[in-house]
Amino acid sequence: MSLTAFALVAASVLCHATWNLLSKRAAVAGTAFVAVWSVVAALIWAPFGIWALVTGWDALGWGSLVLLGGAALLHTGYYLLLQRGYAVGDLSVVYPVARGLGPVLICAVAVPFFDEDPGLLGWAGTLALSVSVALIGKPSPDALKRKAPILYALATGVFIAAYTLWDRNAVAVAALSPILVNWGGDTGRALLLAPWLIKHRARAKQVWREHRREVFGTAVCSPGAYMLALTAMTMAPVTVVAPLREVSVLLVVFLGARLLGERDMWRRLVAALGVVVGAVGVTLGRG
Repeated sequence: MSLTAFALVAASVLCHATWNLLSKRAAVAGTAFVAVWSVVAALIWAPFGIWALVTGWDALGWGSLVLLGGAALLHTGYYLLLQRGYAVGDLSVVYPVARGLGPVLICAVAVPFFDEDPGLLGWAGTLALSVSVALIGKPSPDALKRKAPILYALATGVFIAAYTLWDRNAVAVAALSPILVNWGGDTGRALLLAPWLIKHRARAKQVWREHRREVFGTAVCSPGAYMLALTAMTMAPVTVVAPLREVSVLLVVFLGARLLGERDMWRRLVAALGVVVGAVGVTLGRG
């Protein structure tokens, strides 16, 4: 893995932890928050998206449209499920469980379909990483009685694996611009949620008034984080990039405890050391 790819992943981790914290702060806003920030993101990133569309126009075809449409659908499901999970559970529970399921599913699919081999050490690292993030997100006995946060987190993890593999194919195989893939997804999501926004205009206005900072922060950091990751996937295998992004769990657990008052920080931070060990194993396994 090159230093440039590693730097891109590191920047993606910082952005990813930031927007998830902001999203949790606006958890009560639910679907309205996702719809509003998606519209703002589509507008903010429009100059870059249009530039990518124009410069790559000659290479686009019906297959490109299918890839962009699929990305929009998968990301819409991902964001709605995650936001719902944040509404009913702790950030430091929902986020680690969702992110922990993704790498195992990604490797399980990437090996036969993309002919990638993470190696024995890579598989061991992926397993250690996933087990560790699951332990970080282990809920208390009282929280365990509330199954909804865990179920939403698991469902979100499935979408994480699905959109990562789908978008990896778009940028690494179909050679679509990461900027175009991300902006197309944001714009598609905004269009998909437009009927809901029109029907719930009053709710959307309330979200804008009460969570404007979170809307702008998420609209900048979420697409930014993913474009950085997609760019890294053009330089390194998805079986390396995807697991390394899970290091963001460390930041999220810490931020959840310090800024949101969530409990069990030390237990989860100790378990988070396994994330680092797993990430190192994945990287070394690929050489």
